[in-house]
Amino acid sequence: MSHILYLEPFSGLSGDMLNGLLLDLGADVDNLKKSLTSLSNKEFEIKIEHITKNNILGTDFDVIMPHHQPKDCGIAHNHHHSRNLKDILTLIESSALSSFVKKHASNVFYDIAKAEANVHNKSLNDIHFHEVGAIDSIVDVISFFVMFEQLQISQVYSTTITEGCGFINVAHGTMPVPVPAVIQLLNHTDFPIKQDTDVETELVTPTGLAILKELKPIFQPLPNCTQIKIGYGFGKKNTGKFNALRGRLFSLKHSQTQINQTNDQIIKIEANIDDQSPEQLGYVMNLLLENGALDVFYTSIQMKKNRPATMLSVLVDVTQKDNFIKLILKHTSTIGVRYQIFQRVVMRRSFDTLTTSYGKIRIKICQFQDLTKKTLEFDDCAEIAKINKLPISTVYQTANAALNNHTN
Repeated sequence: MSHILYLEPFSGLSGDMLNGLLLDLGADVDNLKKSLTSLSNKEFEIKIEHITKNNILGTDFDVIMPHHQPKDCGIAHNHHHSRNLKDILTLIESSALSSFVKKHASNVFYDIAKAEANVHNKSLNDIHFHEVGAIDSIVDVISFFVMFEQLQISQVYSTTITEGCGFINVAHGTMPVPVPAVIQLLNHTDFPIKQDTDVETELVTPTGLAILKELKPIFQPLPNCTQIKIGYGFGKKNTGKFNALRGRLFSLKHSQTQINQTNDQIIKIEANIDDQSPEQLGYVMNLLLENGALDVFYTSIQMKKNRPATMLSVLVDVTQKDNFIKLILKHTSTIGVRYQIFQRVVMRRSFDTLTTSYGKIRIKICQFQDLTKKTLEFDDCAEIAKINKLPISTVYQTANAALNNHTN
């Protein structure tokens, strides 16, 4: 089942906070540790603690390097104990991590190096990260995408990012908050960010912001979906306030899930039902969809002795057969089901945001070979119509005009 991750960075963002959050949302610790063993550099440990701050239970994540000095994520002045971008990308690529993790982790480090290169007026090849800071960031970034993939998150939404203020001491001296690398990473983004003038320290780290950028978050209200988990990832600094990143996990309708392949297999499970009320069958349909069914539909049929009945049909992923058979047997009156495997061809599906005179509207982009279809998200159009007290047809007319000019 695909999920939406909804972030609330009311106290900033860091690699530790993002990882602590995913662990608190249910990511598998053993799977994470197993994935990290594929890195050629083993001079680190991860420390995970479930603790309480401000009477709120959450998770603290830390990268420990017993044989090194304390962490320093700044740019190295000399290259004796440092790594450049090529070193980091080679380490990632030579690991046994999934292609998903390799791709996104590499993109994050390229983005950080590019930002640092612009700040220091150097080429990408001349940017070197202190050894300890590089290892810490590598583990932070890889750990996050390992757990992100495991939790089957396909979309990320976020509220406004809160940053601190004042000045902090870094490798190059005293710097204003936000630090130069964070300012550079914000280039060419429309991320909403505000400063908390009561907190005189850095809340947003380059690693945390670069990870967020790679997630391509949507800063607008959530679509209709079901909340299934709440988590907290704790920050390390004493800010005088509740220093945590809160996140919520939502189950996502199949129609809102990104699809990257055009050929796959699905299973259709069927059952004939003649002794349940329409209201109960409506409940069953919603339940099956909430649990990740690809589609659920009913067909009117005639059974023995010309008795009217309903045939339930449920389309599911092949890996979910047993789970859905149990749900159907538990929540309907049937005492048996039948199933069949089907080959399927589908259009690739991705999502984008369309800017209109009324505001932003999500669009679904479906592609197969040279065919492309683009459709507007109904819930967004309906919300705009409601807020502006307009006929929904007017919103669609304006949005479709903008959609005709959309390029992806």
